[in-house]
Amino acid sequence: MNKLATQFPHWAQDPMDDPSAGMKLAYGFILTAAISLIVVAATPGLRLTLFHDFNNLGPLAPAIWSGFSSLADTYLALGLLLPVLLWRPKLAALLLLSAILATVMTHTLKPILDIPRPPAVLPLDTFHLIGHRLDHGSFPSGHSVTAFTLAGLLIIGLRLSFGTALLTLAGATLLAISRMAVGVHWPTDVLAGAVIGLVSVLLGQRLLNRWKSLHNARWTTPAGLFITGLCGLTAPWYNTGYPEGIWANWTVAILSLAVLLLASRWYWPSYRNRKRLPLRDLGRS
Repeated sequence: MNKLATQFPHWAQDPMDDPSAGMKLAYGFILTAAISLIVVAATPGLRLTLFHDFNNLGPLAPAIWSGFSSLADTYLALGLLLPVLLWRPKLAALLLLSAILATVMTHTLKPILDIPRPPAVLPLDTFHLIGHRLDHGSFPSGHSVTAFTLAGLLIIGLRLSFGTALLTLAGATLLAISRMAVGVHWPTDVLAGAVIGLVSVLLGQRLLNRWKSLHNARWTTPAGLFITGLCGLTAPWYNTGYPEGIWANWTVAILSLAVLLLASRWYWPSYRNRKRLPLRDLGRS
């Protein structure tokens, strides 16, 4: 059995069991974000006011917000998931399915709505723009979708407690807010991204409950580990468009290398003693 799961037995439960307190919090967060989205969208003045309020945070710590925005990039976010998949390999199926659902919803809405971003609407001297300029495809925020898909995977896949799930959602919220802090998204984009990200994971879980063959498929684990490992180890050479946030790229790379070295201490003895390590045994000792 996984050594870490032995130390934290409540994380060792099957992620497809009954909803935990963390999952209930996720449902509540979706409802709150959806209602907020409707209210802000129906009040154009409020949308602009909120944008400026959050955008004014950017100049206070441009490197921090640039890094947060980089961490919400899908490439770096996948790298962040490497430690999770090494810990709970079966989550690879949920990751792949959730990512597909989130991508389809996001890139279907963006071209259809084609809402202009703040730099295309507001005079550049009226707000703060950090990093590269983006003008179109504002709704929804793809980075916010990624941040909350990542949060949903952790909450649902690891069956986090209420307090830990709350911290996870708070972290995703910070990453999403960074999109307004750097000046490329409206509050409505961020709220929609939060809803789509969490809903994608919840839908993915429901589909896996019905699609047992995919849940138990052996290929999802090596595929998930390859993708997340590749993104993590090559993060320093990936251009997120935010030079000041390069610390985020190196953080992901160092974390990925460290967990791979640590994981080798768990997996190598099994491989050496048994000559081979079946894919279904990944994450077990």
